[in-house]
Formats: sequence, C-alpha cells, structure tokens
Amino acid sequence: MRILRTVDPEIQVLYSAVFLEIASRHPKPCPMAQLQEMFGTSRATISRIHVYLSSHVIKTTSDKRAGYGLIRSEENADNRRCLDLYLTAKGKTVYEQIVAAIERK
Repeated sequence: MRILRTVDPEIQVLYSAVFLEIASRHPKPCPMAQLQEMFGTSRATISRIHVYLSSHVIKTTSDKRAGYGLIRSEENADNRRCLDLYLTAKGKTVYEQIVAAIERK
C-alpha cells in the first residue's frame, strides 16, 4: 500500500484492491463486469475507479486533473458494451515494485 501511496497519498483501499486484481491478471484482460461482481459494487463505482486508475481527466467540484495512468481499457472483442482493463507500463512498474517489496519481507 505504501508504494501506491507514492502515486496518490490519499488513494482509497478499494482503488488499491481493484488495481491489484487487474495487475494480478496481467497480461490477460480484466473485464470490468467481473470486478463489479468480485467487489460487490455498482457499475458506477467500478467506472469511477476506472477513471481514477486510468489517464482520463478527473473532474471534481474543486479541481480537474489527470488520473493515475496505471491502467488502460479496450472494448471487449465479444461484447462492445463491455470494457477489458489492462496495465499500462507505469502500472506494471508499480506492480513490480509492490511484488518486490513483498518478497523482501
């Protein structure tokens, strides 16, 4: 978690858990619908997490900034209404740092 805090000191635990689930499947895709079922959250919640973890622009009432750039999305080949999530190069680097930190302990 400390390594993800370097990305954002206030990253939420659920966001971290979703990132780790996507990363654990790398390089295979992680369908957003499976994340929704796995974490027992709404589609809107997973969509919001997707925006924060990706490079999309985050618009809040107080500011506007880019997301973390840890994941990217593509349309699912079988169902265009669904998105598959993948790690970006930055996301892979962060995940490798997490794994290395765990292995050192």
